[in-house]
Amino acid sequence: MKNHRKKIAVGEAGYLNWNCWLVKNLNYSPYKRCQFCKFRFRNCLFLHYQVISLILIFFFLGLFLLIEGTVSSLIIITIFTLVIVYGYFFNQSTGRIIEANFAQTKAKEALEELTENLEEKVDEQTKDIVEKNTRLERLLKVKSEFLDIASHQLRTPVSVICGILDMFKSGAMDSLPKDKQMKFIENAFLKGRKLNAVIDDILDASDLDEKELDLKNSLKDLDFSSLVKNIVNYSKMEAEGKRIIINTDISDNIIVKGDKKYLEQAISNIIDNAIKYTPGGKNIEIKLEKVGNKAILAVKDEGIGIPKKEQASLFKKFSRATNAKEMHTDGSGLGLFIVKNIIGAHPEGKIWFESEESKGTTFYIQLLIV
Repeated sequence: MKNHRKKIAVGEAGYLNWNCWLVKNLNYSPYKRCQFCKFRFRNCLFLHYQVISLILIFFFLGLFLLIEGTVSSLIIITIFTLVIVYGYFFNQSTGRIIEANFAQTKAKEALEELTENLEEKVDEQTKDIVEKNTRLERLLKVKSEFLDIASHQLRTPVSVICGILDMFKSGAMDSLPKDKQMKFIENAFLKGRKLNAVIDDILDASDLDEKELDLKNSLKDLDFSSLVKNIVNYSKMEAEGKRIIINTDISDNIIVKGDKKYLEQAISNIIDNAIKYTPGGKNIEIKLEKVGNKAILAVKDEGIGIPKKEQASLFKKFSRATNAKEMHTDGSGLGLFIVKNIIGAHPEGKIWFESEESKGTTFYIQLLIV
C-alpha cells in the first residue's frame, strides 16, 4: 500500500488522499474531485457544505416551528428540495474550484521549476563564459609574453647567426686568420645552442601551461647521489672557464623515486643558473644529505642574489630579476617555472630558496627517499 501511495501523485487517476479520514475509512475516493485534494477531512469543502446544510435545515425548521407552531410536510419538502438543489450546484462549483486550484498549483510549480532550471542554465553559461574569458585573457597574456621573449631572446641569436653566415657568404671572412674565423664560428654555434634552449623552454612551458606534469608512470628507483655527481662533473668545465670553484658534499647511496630525464633537466638548470649569475673567482657549494626520509639538495652560490621585492614572482613564467637581466640580457625567464613543475610532480617534491641581493642565493630541492 505504501508503494502504491508513492507511485500515484495528486491529480492522477487512482490517487487516494490518505490525509482524509473519509478516504482512509472507505479506501477509495468518494468523489472525482478527491483526486485533486491533499487536505484533511476537516478542511473538506463538501464537509463544510454538509455542516452548513444541516444548520440551515434546523434553523428553518425551528423558525417555522416558532412562528407557525407546527411544521407541515410541504415546508419540510421545500426546505430539503432547496438544500438538495443548493448542494448540487455547490458540489459542481467546488469540484471546478478544486480542479482549478490544483491546475494553478501545478502551473506555479512548473513555473518555479522552469525558473530554477533557467537560473541554473544561465549560471552554467555564465560560468562557462567567465572560464573561456579567463582562458582567453591568459592566452593573450602568454601571447604577449611570448612575443616579448621572441623579440628579445630569439631575434638576437638569429641576427648574430645570420650576420656571421653573411660574412662567410660575402667572402669577408676569407681575409681573417683561421683563429678569428673559428671564434666567429664558435659564437654562431653558441648562439644556435642558446636559440635551441629558448625554444625548448617555450615548448616545455607551453605543455605545462595546458596540463599538469604527470610522472606517475615514469617514476623509478633512482640513485640521486650519482645523478647529482654526474651533473656537477659536467658543469665543472663551464665553472672553471669563469674561475668559479664548485665545492661538493654529496652523501652516497641516496635513492629516490624519480624521473631521471626530468630531474637532470631541473638540477642542471639550478646549477647552470648558479654558475651564470656568480662572478668569476667566487665559490659554489653543492650539498646533498638525508634529512629523515627526505633527500635535500642545496645549491649555494656567491652571486648577485635576488632583490627582495622580486622574490615572490621568481617561479612564475617569464620572470627574471632586474639585476639578472642587467647581467645577462639573454634568458627566457622560463627555467625556474619549468623546474618548479618538475620537482612538484615528484612524490613530496618541493623547491624553495633563500637569497640576499649582492650576497648570493641558495636553492633547496626536496625529494622523497625510497
